[in-house]
Amino acid sequence: MSFDSLSFGETVVIIVVAIELVIVVTALVALVVMRGRAIRREENVDRGRSELAEVMPDLTSDQTGEAMKRATIIVERVGKDNARRLITELAEFVTIEHATTLAELFVASGLAETSQLTAKSRPWERLRVIREARALNDPGGVLATLLKDDNYDVQIATFEALCALGRAPEALVVLEQVVAQGRLVRTRITDALAATDPLPVQELAQLAQSTTRDVRQVSIGAIGRAGARQALDVVITGVTDEDVEVRIESLRALTEMEDPRGLPAALSALNDEFWEVRSAAVGTSAALGGEGAVMPIAVLLDDPAEWVRHNASLALGRCGPAGTSALRAAAARGNESASSSLAEHRMAREGT
Repeated sequence: MSFDSLSFGETVVIIVVAIELVIVVTALVALVVMRGRAIRREENVDRGRSELAEVMPDLTSDQTGEAMKRATIIVERVGKDNARRLITELAEFVTIEHATTLAELFVASGLAETSQLTAKSRPWERLRVIREARALNDPGGVLATLLKDDNYDVQIATFEALCALGRAPEALVVLEQVVAQGRLVRTRITDALAATDPLPVQELAQLAQSTTRDVRQVSIGAIGRAGARQALDVVITGVTDEDVEVRIESLRALTEMEDPRGLPAALSALNDEFWEVRSAAVGTSAALGGEGAVMPIAVLLDDPAEWVRHNASLALGRCGPAGTSALRAAAARGNESASSSLAEHRMAREGT
């Protein structure tokens, strides 16, 4: 077939098909090349991870600096971006001693400066910087700046990082701002504070007197979850707080602290005007008082609120034989919550 015999339309079609074929072939070649580069890059990072892991034992005992030089060469070979990821991943799974050495490598390789520059970039880049600072004990000192960030996700992550590093007092200056971001955030902040070592007991005790409800709630919650019995009086005072949520949180804290001295406050809360508080109080009373709390709890089997009756029956089941006897007596009177609780105990006892 001669091209001279082709019409104009046929010629255009052939040219278009040829161009598309070239584009497809070019794209396939480009994908193969890019995939090959990505594979080689990951292989390079994996090799760097293995080599750095081998060098790490020598870093802490190296007197001549040879191990640090070898580690620096490895970091330079994998590139700054991959090196930041690599050192951070290693620091998250090693002892404090090795993490300190990795932090020295992080600074010596110029990665701390890169991290500081990145912190001025997008919010998700700042979250990466926070992870690095948390793993390496903040070698670049960026957390103090990020704590004042306008992005609340960044601010909350910074708060948690400071608590993880034992620097909770620094984080507490923005407590009122972060706890205003909702219930889930308050739970995260409470957990972060409770896990802080050392726990800033005195600061939390003072914040428990705050005029802001959420601050009082988080402070008391952190004291309770940390089991800081030296601040028991603060938690007991919270049981009579003007805010319902704070009273409930205080009762939960008493349960977690497991200190019998909190029993009178829990028993008093059984008469609270709000059913949510009474519902929380029955569990706390049972946990702290055992059989000694049976009679006050049994009264709430006839509470107007169904949820209080239900939780009272469950609480009596945890009060030993005396609690079980109270449940039987209530079931005989036709109390459905007591009957249900007895059935659950029987099933649990028989292993069904």
